[in-house]
Amino acid sequence: MRSVLLPLLILMLIAGVAIAEKQDKPERPPEGFKKERVVKMRGGKYSRMFLSIVHRTKNLDLDDEKKAEISKEAKKYLSSINESEKESRNLQIAFMRELNSEEFDAAKLKTDIKEINKLEQQAAYNFVDGMQAIRKIVGPENFAELTPFTKVDRNALIELRQRGWKSQNQAEPKTKEDTSESN
Repeated sequence: MRSVLLPLLILMLIAGVAIAEKQDKPERPPEGFKKERVVKMRGGKYSRMFLSIVHRTKNLDLDDEKKAEISKEAKKYLSSINESEKESRNLQIAFMRELNSEEFDAAKLKTDIKEINKLEQQAAYNFVDGMQAIRKIVGPENFAELTPFTKVDRNALIELRQRGWKSQNQAEPKTKEDTSESN
């Protein structure tokens, strides 16, 4: 009888300690709402694309007047894009919190979805307007150099990858032909 009671007593003590530890910890927010994850989501896709294009204008040979115009337009459109994306993100967080509650209001969630879509659309419209303003400033030829929206030749990528593997595995010295092609 003693041999059965001793392990049972130990098990009950361990369980009691585990329960007490769990009660001491504050309740954690749901997985999707960790503060560090929310902080990482600052910029949205339109603001990141717009900033990328604005940054690429620094590589163009433009006079100071055009650079000042680009800076002015970038600030104007970027602030409106960021504002729309921020409001959308806040609504998305509120939407997920409401959805995770025990009893949620389906009508409110549907209204939130419509508002999120409006804000995303507004950010997209501001992005397009900003791109148009930059295109007008730099000209169509320079704008073509800025836009990353080009089709990539899949076969060329495969060939480059294979060359990289070959050079890593065989450590072959490059010939003049290889060096002139890569430059």
